[in-house]
Parts: sequence; C-alpha cells; structure tokens
Amino acid sequence: MNARNDTREGEKERQRRRQRGLLFQNDFLGWDVRESPRSAPSITRSTRSCTEYGYTSRNPILVDHLDPLDVDILHQRHAFDLPSQAVCDALVDVFFKWIAPVLPVINRHDFMRRYRNPQDPPSILLLQAVLMVASRFHYDAQSSGNGIISPRILYKKVKALYDAGYERDPTTVLQAVVLLGVYWDGPDDLTESGIFYWSRLGIALAQENGLHKSENYVTLSATKRRIWKRIWWTLYTRDRSVAAAFGRPLHINSEDCTVEDLKESDFIEYDEENDSATDRTAIVFFMQYVKLCQLMDLGLCLKLSSRSTEDSRMKGAAQCELGLNDWLVSCPSELQWRQSRHNFWSAILYSTFYTIVCQLHLLQAPDSSKEAQSSAFHAATSIVSILETLQSRGELKYTPSFIICHAVVSFVTLRSQMEASIPSLLHAIRQNLEANLDMLQVLSHTWPIAAMFVELFRIMTGPEQFERKLSVAAEKCRKRACGEGDGDSTPLSSSVRFKRPKVQQVILPQTRIVLQILQRETQKQSNSQGTLYNELNTRVESMPSGDHSDPNRSSPVTEVDPMLEECDASAILRSLRRIIDAGNTTPL
Repeated sequence: MNARNDTREGEKERQRRRQRGLLFQNDFLGWDVRESPRSAPSITRSTRSCTEYGYTSRNPILVDHLDPLDVDILHQRHAFDLPSQAVCDALVDVFFKWIAPVLPVINRHDFMRRYRNPQDPPSILLLQAVLMVASRFHYDAQSSGNGIISPRILYKKVKALYDAGYERDPTTVLQAVVLLGVYWDGPDDLTESGIFYWSRLGIALAQENGLHKSENYVTLSATKRRIWKRIWWTLYTRDRSVAAAFGRPLHINSEDCTVEDLKESDFIEYDEENDSATDRTAIVFFMQYVKLCQLMDLGLCLKLSSRSTEDSRMKGAAQCELGLNDWLVSCPSELQWRQSRHNFWSAILYSTFYTIVCQLHLLQAPDSSKEAQSSAFHAATSIVSILETLQSRGELKYTPSFIICHAVVSFVTLRSQMEASIPSLLHAIRQNLEANLDMLQVLSHTWPIAAMFVELFRIMTGPEQFERKLSVAAEKCRKRACGEGDGDSTPLSSSVRFKRPKVQQVILPQTRIVLQILQRETQKQSNSQGTLYNELNTRVESMPSGDHSDPNRSSPVTEVDPMLEECDASAILRSLRRIIDAGNTTPL
C-alpha cells in the first residue's frame, strides 16, 4: 500500500515538474535534454531522427525564473523547436559567411564551440535569432517546404523568447535584439513594431549597460571588451543607415559616446585550438563601413534634422564631400572595387559609397549644380553595375537588406535626369533604369518588400513615358541643330504659387498595396510659360479585405495619373519614406 502511494506521489511530482519546467525531448545534435526547474538536466543520446528538434539550455535557472504560463506559451509557440541538424548546420554556415561581416555581434569561435557541445549549447534565444536571419538566404531550406525554417515563423519564435524574458544575460539579449532588427518582410515591418522598434530598443539596452562609454570597458575581459565594441558600432551603423534611408531621427548622439574606434584586434577570437582572427577582408570591410556611416552625420543626417539651417546643411554637404574624398584615398586596396577584380564585400562597400553620393545630390535638388548631377549620374550607374556584377556571380541573393535602398536611390537619381535634351543620354538612362528594375526583381525573391518598389517604378517608367520624353529631347536637339534655342533652359524659379493639394490613390494590384499620392501643382513664374512641378507624398496601406467607403476619399485608380509621370523624381525618395506610416493607416 505504501509502495502504491509512493508511486502515486512520484507520478504527481513528475506531473508538477512537467507543468512548471521544460520536460521535453531534444534531438538537436543527437541528444536529449530533460530539464526541471529544481534539478540539473540529464542528457542522453537519442537515435531518433525527425524534422523538428526540441532544445533547451543546460542552466535550469533560465526556466526557474519564468512563470509556468509563460513556459506553456513558449511551448505552444514551438519556441524551442529547431530544424534538422543538417539544416541548422547549413544556416549557421550561411550566417557566418554572408551576415556576420555586416553584423559582427557574435564571437564565432565561442558560439561554434558551444554549438558543437551538447553539454553546453548556446542560448536558444541567440541560436533561433541566428537561424532566423540566415533562413532568408538559405534557399535549399526555404524550398524544402518546411514551415519551421520560414523567416517569419522563426521571427515569431525569437520574439516570443525575448518577450518571455527567457534569456537573462544582457549581452546575449542585446545580440539577439540586433539580429531581430534586420527582419524585413513587408511595409508592416517598417512600423513602430518592426525595424525602428528593434533599432531603438537595441540602442537603449546598450546605453543602459554602458556600451557607449569607454570607461565601462576597463574592467571587462579582453573577449567581452571586443564583443561590446563590435555590438556598439553595429548599432551605430544601423542607426545611421536607417536614418539616411527612411528619414528617421537619429538615436545615437556621437557627442555622448566615448567608445574608441574599431581596430583589427577587436576581431580576434580565441578558442582552445588556435588564436586567430576572422577573414581580414571582412574585418576591414566593417571598419570601412563604419567610416562611411560616420560621413552620413555630416551630410545626410544633418539634412534630415529639423534643427538644421540651410547654411549648416550646405556646410555639412561640403564636409561630407571632403570626407568621401578622404575615404576613397585611404580605402585599402583589397576593398577598392572594380568589375575586373570583383569582391563581394568591396562591392557592398562601394555600393554604399555611391549611394551617399546620390543622396547628397538628391537632397540638394533641384538646386544642385551640373557637376553634381554628372557625379550623381555616374554614381547611380555604378550602383547598377555593381548589382549586375553581383547577380552574374550568383551573389546578389546574399546581399543585406540595405542594398534595396541602394537600388531605390539609384533609380530615383536616374529618374531625376529623364529631362535630358540629348537623346543618346536618354537612352542610356532608360537602359540603366531597366537594369535597375531587373535587379530589384531578383532581390524581391530574397526580400519581398522589393516587389513593391518594382511595381511602383514600372508604372513610372513605362514605354509611353519614355517615348514622350524622347520625342521632346529629339525636338530640342533639332532646334539646336537649326541654331534655335530650345526655349526651356531657364531653371525652376524659387518663386512658385501652390495650389490646393489633390489626393489620388494608385493601386499596386500585385503587391496588394495602395499608394496615396499627394500632388501639388506649382506654376513657374518665367516667360509666361507654366510648368508643372509636382511633389509626391505617398502613404502605403495594406489592401483592404472588405469595402470601407469614405465619401471624402477619392476613388482608387489602377492607372497612374500623368502627373505622376512628370513628377520631380527626387520627391519619390521622400515619398518612399512615408512607407513607415503603413502600420498607422486606416483601411480604405
């Protein structure tokens, strides 16, 4: 009788542990983990082979501090399930080859040592974050049809682990937050709960832990000091690149930071077998990329600041030009990109450089000089050339998300020069625009958000628009051949008269996006000949599932208004920044 009671009590105790703790099978790397909050895990080999794997860390305190309800929610969200070992291995390889050089926030040797050790595996939060980022670039995994390796599903798992407070090591949490910040599937991921949220959160967590102050590094071990510096400068690059691309305010004030610049020694990673650094080209790439992001402070970000004056913006732009010159002169030879000696990381670096050149021109348009326009045209075509070279070598699909912004800026720069009066130049612009759209189409297979840009840009550069502009250019050329003036050489006057804005909606049926176009007509006060100067302010909305009519809202149209064709192309870039309002719009 006593034995039976003991058996019942034992069964009840085991059931209570199942409810409170993590008692599940783990086939990751061929071992099982059974963990309860009050006992060390027992690890046994497993001979089973399955698609998904349960996983947990060796440290029981990671579970003990969680509420049982949170643990149950994590199980329901499959937060501890992993792909097969082969897929995990492939995703980890993809991460350190194609992603880590841009986001060098993880010590590879330390991570891989724990990854291969079933007795001391890496944090499940960090591992799931690594798999999430890499899954977008691992096409064999995506084509297998296994939902567990979908970037969106993995994102939800990482977010669930973060929200539950599963991981308590501040550095590990910060590493995961940085990786969460690069998730980008569609317009919704640009809202307050997407890229900008994780970017701001990462900066706030880093500052809370003192990563922005050099005096806080003194007492750290050499390994932790290196990883802290890399995390901080990664957050810095994210802050600057997001601000420049989408017109968002900066969150890192350089004057408040005393962290030293990165050195090659900051990338040394130790393990038990050897003391070595990662690939030197990748190291130098990130150091040079940080310098380019610092140049954004001088021109692009200053231009976007509401507190800046026209004089300060012009001065900042000139300083940025000087900085770009100094950067080119000092750029290491192994990272100087040429088509004949292509290197993936030098291509990404120079694409960033040329994008800054284009943006400096666009942010000064329409007042930029002929030299600036020529420089911007060269930079825009260079970006297209870099993208085509990457595609020809099968590397475009591995590029980071900010390459989409590079392509968009290149397109806008080329589109802004479609008023050329030389037919041969117009043909060259069209050829580059078509190549740009082809590259964006390829990028859409990796980054779905690119499909929206492709659809919008194809509307703006159709054959009819080109033929119309070509006929105008040819007519101007004939007038010059006859010794006549083209009658349209007077620049746009700053004295303009604005009419009431008119709102029109343009539907992009393929991507299920509605653009709200705010059109302003301005009339040029010269030679009594009116010219339209239009500015677009777009707001991206998800297509509605039902009919929500609004009497004050104009009806959507599927064909672009001629006003859109004639718009000032530099306004397109400003318009695209309104994408961030997507999550705050009401349904039609």
